[in-house]
Amino acid sequence: MSSVDIAAVQQQVGEQSETIVRFLRELCAIPSMDSKIGPVGERAQEEMRKLGFDEVWFDSMGNTVGRIGNGPRILLYDS
Repeated sequence: MSSVDIAAVQQQVGEQSETIVRFLRELCAIPSMDSKIGPVGERAQEEMRKLGFDEVWFDSMGNTVGRIGNGPRILLYDS
């Protein structure tokens, strides 16, 4: 990623910071103890659909997966 791309991402994050923080607070408020994370994944998938992901699903391990476009994988987030 070039410095121009990084700056553009940082600008977008700055502009959307209130929305991002609100979403993260919602995720943190969902009970998810003892690997019972389904509701957290469902909430994440809801947001991904709102953002226009082409596909959103749970994989065989219960991870939330999303696809935008047909390019190679470029991001994996694990919490």
